[in-house]
Amino acid sequence: MEKGFTRIFWQALCVGLLTGLVIVLFRLGIENMFEFVMVHFYAAPLLFLLITTLGGLAAGFVVYKFAPETSGSGIPYVKISLLKSGRLIRVRTIFVKFIAGVLGIGTGLSLGREGPSVQLGAGAGSFIGKIFKLDEHNRDKLIASGAGAAIGATFNAPIAGTLFVLEELIHRFTPSMLFPTLVATVVSASVARHFLGANPSFNTALPHITMEGSILPVCIVLGILAGVFGVLFSKTIFFFNNFYSRIKIPNYIKPALAGFLTGLAGLFLPYILSSGNGSVEMLFKGELPIVLVCTIFCAKFIITPLCFGSGAAGGIFLPMLMLGSFLGYITGFGANLLGAEVNLVAISSLGMAGFLASVSRTPLTAVVMVFEMTGGYECILPLMLT
Repeated sequence: MEKGFTRIFWQALCVGLLTGLVIVLFRLGIENMFEFVMVHFYAAPLLFLLITTLGGLAAGFVVYKFAPETSGSGIPYVKISLLKSGRLIRVRTIFVKFIAGVLGIGTGLSLGREGPSVQLGAGAGSFIGKIFKLDEHNRDKLIASGAGAAIGATFNAPIAGTLFVLEELIHRFTPSMLFPTLVATVVSASVARHFLGANPSFNTALPHITMEGSILPVCIVLGILAGVFGVLFSKTIFFFNNFYSRIKIPNYIKPALAGFLTGLAGLFLPYILSSGNGSVEMLFKGELPIVLVCTIFCAKFIITPLCFGSGAAGGIFLPMLMLGSFLGYITGFGANLLGAEVNLVAISSLGMAGFLASVSRTPLTAVVMVFEMTGGYECILPLMLT
């Protein structure tokens, strides 16, 4: 018993280390690519449109030529791998997902890296399981652990990463799955923290949420709005999925169409490009006027499903956090006009949890993730209300 416990510990440790390193490289690759595109091409509109279109085309070609299972966020593929116990995730899948994600998101597609990161982490777990020559059951543990470790590394939120596995991937509490997942998520979060700092998802610390002012009534209103807009967002995704399924062009060209339309919108609103980290950071710093905040929210609300429906290698996790933060800011701004005294940055953080929970239907993961990102014990009640 003790020998088996020690063995799974070291295996999970290896998964956490490998996943953490892969996620760090994935983020740096996307950010460096996006910075290069914005610095060298954004000032020339036609050239910028060409880059966003070719970026989508290259990402689509890599996916559909070498590993079609890497299209989209990758989370459904991980679920299938766990459902069909013992199904290995190919090393090719990891490389293609990495390259396609950097090419697409790095050139401006309005998608997030968190969904692809889950598939990368699951692939790392599968790879470690193959090295240790594990049976199907134990290999599944490492696949799930790697997926959770990816969330832990992305958001510096190991508990949320563990809950993500239980709530989203396997839909049940399994003690034998809990231990390796928790080990892997803690290790991967530590690796990301070492290379990227204390705030691996955002380059600015999220606010410490307190119960001051009239935040609780505003949280209730925000929760209702998050639910309504979450349903609308899901319907918009469904609409664009149908749109792309009806147009008669090769699958690898669809991300190019998304890249062109995103680039066109991005010429007027660069804030909607790529994952949206920078826009959230600007929001937290109070650098965006309310009219611009509303405009960005509406544009991102449409452009993200447009990109996601194309089948490009990217997710909607971080765009959902961005939309939630902007929705929270708008709600708080409106409440303050009516006489409330709400910290706009704090209510923006709560909006993240509300919108994410509404769309992904993972309320525990959403609440704990924002709790870990903000580090405020007082935020539990307002988080649950949203």
